[in-house]
Amino acid sequence: MGILQWIVIGVLVYTIYYIINKYERKVDELTRLIELNRDEIDKNKQDIAKNSEKIAKASEGVAKNKEKLELNQTIIEKLK
Repeated sequence: MGILQWIVIGVLVYTIYYIINKYERKVDELTRLIELNRDEIDKNKQDIAKNSEKIAKASEGVAKNKEKLELNQTIIEKLK
C-alpha cells in the first residue's frame, strides 16, 4: 500500500513538472515574439496617441455641426 502512494505522488509531481515546463516554454516564446515586435508595438502606440488627438479635434467639429443642424432643423420647422 505504501508503494502505491509513492507511485501516485511521483505521477502527480511529474504531471505538475510537465505542465509548468510546458507553460514556461509558451511564456518564453511569447516574450521572444514581443521583443521581436517591440519597435512595431511602440510605433503603434504612437499612432494611437496621434489618432486620439485627431479624434478629439474632430469631435469638436462634430459638436459644432450638430448645433448648426439642430438650428437649421428648428428654422425649417418654423417655416412649415
